[in-house]
Amino acid sequence: MFKILFFALISTFVFADEPDLDDIKLYDIVKVEHCLDQAYDRIPGYARKLEFKIEGDDPIYEFDIESKKDGTFYNVECNAEEGFIIEVEREVDANDPVFKNAAKISIDQARISVLNIHPGRVVSEEREIGMDGSFTYEFDVKTDAGYEIKVDVDAVSGKIEEANFELYEIGLEKE
Repeated sequence: MFKILFFALISTFVFADEPDLDDIKLYDIVKVEHCLDQAYDRIPGYARKLEFKIEGDDPIYEFDIESKKDGTFYNVECNAEEGFIIEVEREVDANDPVFKNAAKISIDQARISVLNIHPGRVVSEEREIGMDGSFTYEFDVKTDAGYEIKVDVDAVSGKIEEANFELYEIGLEKE
């Protein structure tokens, strides 16, 4: 009996660092509707996708919103504990002249850098211009280890800005 209890406790500690949906219960978070309302205040439009991810130790809702004004897609991030918007980025295509002018590394170079650190398969990639003037390549990677991670690479410096565990995704993007 002691051996069974011992192994049960050890396995709990070993797997406790794996991010999964059970981790959501650890956070005191606002309703997704609150954050969606905040996002619509910034970018009036239509939510096409919702992701829930962990940035550091902060739970984040990320909405992909299609603007009512011009059909442009924006990524709007809301801190799920505090209920306020922390980042807004405009998605652009490969031919966007502002992005092309600013980027010093190619998306191919950024992808190689990401996959060297997080081996797996890129399931989506975007070019984004932040409201703060930043230029970013964003990759969603299904890792060989089985989890999905979202990695942002600065398109000017080539440095990885952040890599965050994605716990769930609802909806689809236009391909």
